[in-house]
Amino acid sequence: MCGLTGVVYIYHLVWAIAGVNAYADITRKNECGSPIATFGEESSAILDTALALSTIWHIIEWIRWTLLLTSALVEANLIPLFKLFYVNVPFGFIACIIAIATRYGSNGNSCAEEGKQAERAFYLGLQVICLVLYIPTCMFHVVLFKLKGVEWCHEQWLAEPEEDDD
Repeated sequence: MCGLTGVVYIYHLVWAIAGVNAYADITRKNECGSPIATFGEESSAILDTALALSTIWHIIEWIRWTLLLTSALVEANLIPLFKLFYVNVPFGFIACIIAIATRYGSNGNSCAEEGKQAERAFYLGLQVICLVLYIPTCMFHVVLFKLKGVEWCHEQWLAEPEEDDD
């Protein structure tokens, strides 16, 4: 359980770090967008909203999986809080769709050209992978519990700690 949860935890941590990096990229004020060239903040704003939404989603998912990992490792009952964070699931789908639409829209294609905001557009394009992997990663623990059965779940949570023979 901890191994699989740890993989999803690291997955969202890496995406969150990459999102912050893409949002604040040095190329963010480079010319891109509509046929009438935009510069500075106008140019940055073309991809900013999609980048911010995607990054916030990954940060919330990272926090959510931190709660489950903490519950598994420390035996603190943070599961109700983990379940509360399920409101992030629909937000994740919406953020991914906005990111993909922004990246592959006409302004996004213009920004993706070399010398413009290619790195920022690349991050948004990679959200297709996140969208595809989101259902398995957000449901793997439910499938694991279902496969292992109720008895296994109770054994894991109600097991007596082993005593040392010192």
